[in-house]
Formats: sequence, structure tokens, C-alpha cells
Amino acid sequence: MSLKKKSIFTLCLLLCLGLAACGAQKNTTTSKKETKTEHKTSKIKKKVSSSSSSVTPDPKASERPWTYDHDVYDAGIETYRFTKWEVRDSSQKDKKALVLYCDVTNNSTKEQDPSNVFMVVHAFQKNETSDVQLDPGTVSLDNNGNNPLQKYDDGLHNMLLPGKTVKAVMVFTLNNDKPVRVTFEDPEFNVIGVKNYNVADKMK
Repeated sequence: MSLKKKSIFTLCLLLCLGLAACGAQKNTTTSKKETKTEHKTSKIKKKVSSSSSSVTPDPKASERPWTYDHDVYDAGIETYRFTKWEVRDSSQKDKKALVLYCDVTNNSTKEQDPSNVFMVVHAFQKNETSDVQLDPGTVSLDNNGNNPLQKYDDGLHNMLLPGKTVKAVMVFTLNNDKPVRVTFEDPEFNVIGVKNYNVADKMK
């Protein structure tokens, strides 16, 4: 092969290798972009699913163990997630009320009554002589004669559909400004969790 032909052949070979390298780099860049897009999409899907207020109803929800941990009371067929608390004026004259806000989820395949929680969740407060169990209560009406927590009360007392979550409140009438001890029980009424509330701080 002559020198001229060799030069032309070498030039063609280099040109082909260059084009191949560009193609490979383009494919790699495209692949990286696709991977980033898929990762981003995956994150969006996760955010959407985690923000859902429903769960898949479980026909065996009643068999789940009852637990209390970090303000979450899992009572088998229903889960109560306590989100915040406050002290308000009670509907009873010259008294205050402890208000516990919670999100209630029906884990079962049947409608449930969230207010049944009062059978297994109790509040206690000491006076001069005894450790007294507090009664469920209501807060005082606003200036328009309405219950300011009506929608939360409805959430606790209306029948909750399978798999759905609703915002609710539990209200206890206070006897004084001493700390309140709230207990959480299992189906055999054994205490499985305790939460203390220093109500005096909220009365200032």
C-alpha cells in the first residue's frame, strides 16, 4: 500500500473511532439523564403515596398486637396518632379541659366507632387526697354559641369507613392544674403505655 493510501486509510480509521466515541458518550449522557429522571419520578411517587390519608383495609386487623409508642396508639382495628395537645376552657363553669388532638385510622374492613377509645384510654389527676380518674368532657362555646372543636368531635363520634383516616379530639375535664397521666390499655385492660401532660404550663 502506498504512503498516500496509508494516510487516507489512517484518517478514515481515526474518523470512525471519533464518531463511535461521540456516540458512546451521547448514550452515556442520555442514560445518566434517564436514570436521574427515573430517580426523580420515584421520589415524587413516594411523596404522593406517603401523603395519602388512607390505608388498605385488613380483614385480620383485629389480630394485630396493641402497642403504644411515641404518641402512636395502635389498637388493632384502629390507630390513634396523637399530634398535639392544649388546655381550653371547659363547658363546666370555672373549669379547664385537656384537649388531645389525634388522627384516627380505621385499619379494618368494617366501619368503626373511634369514640370507643374511651374504654381503653383514661386520664388521671391527683388532688389533695386521691388519684382521680377524669371524666370525658367538652370545651366552652365560642362567642357565636358554636363548639370550636365541632369537626374534631364529629371525627371521633361518627362511624369511620374502612381504610380511612379522620382528625379527632379526646377531651377530659380537669380538676386542678396538677399533671395529668393518660394511660393506654390492651384488650385485657392492661396498661401498655403512659403519657404525662404538665397542664399548668398551658394555663399560664
